[in-house]
Amino acid sequence: LCNEDYRWWWRAFASSASAALYLFLYAVWYFRAKLDISGLVPALLYFAYMALVSLTFALLCGAIGFLAALAFVFKIYAAIKVD
Repeated sequence: LCNEDYRWWWRAFASSASAALYLFLYAVWYFRAKLDISGLVPALLYFAYMALVSLTFALLCGAIGFLAALAFVFKIYAAIKVD
């Protein structure tokens, strides 16, 4: 923030939204290790739904992370005295 880096918004969003990547990778592992799904259509349906769930989770976590960082920045700048 001291360098006036305005891209912190995207970094705050992406760092918290990256939890969705873990969720999707876990879904891939679960598909390979635990599920007994055979056939292309059921597998495609599973991965399509898991991609939608992961995208929704990324947007949710990204928004929460961004809003938390924004509140933190507002709190920091509110405490600064400019004389």
